[in-house]
Amino acid sequence: MSRVLIVDDEESVRTVVSAFLQRRGYEVVAVGSGPMALARLIGFHPDMILLDIRMPGMDGIETLRKIRELVPSTPVIMVTATDEEEVAHEALRIGACDYITKPFSFEQLDTHLAVHMLMDRV
Repeated sequence: MSRVLIVDDEESVRTVVSAFLQRRGYEVVAVGSGPMALARLIGFHPDMILLDIRMPGMDGIETLRKIRELVPSTPVIMVTATDEEEVAHEALRIGACDYITKPFSFEQLDTHLAVHMLMDRV
């Protein structure tokens, strides 16, 4: 079973995305901040991370930098609002494998996860 770490400060997003991914057979841990994500990395060992860019305190870009230090090969998909594409491109330069724009459909999310999980195994 593949493991996904969801990092988003919006509880409703965490709840809905977690439920969807669990129904798809993923093991999911969802947290509301960058520091919480970093704390869960070691014990959970995710195969994929969904990381929101805009969060209070430690934002997604700073969190991504720290994730890259701890687990450089774990794929990270950034989650961004429509007006943040420039920031999303910066995240790609730092080491994110992709980004998905809110609002997204479950079909889009499923496709992004499947592609990057498959690429990680090749």
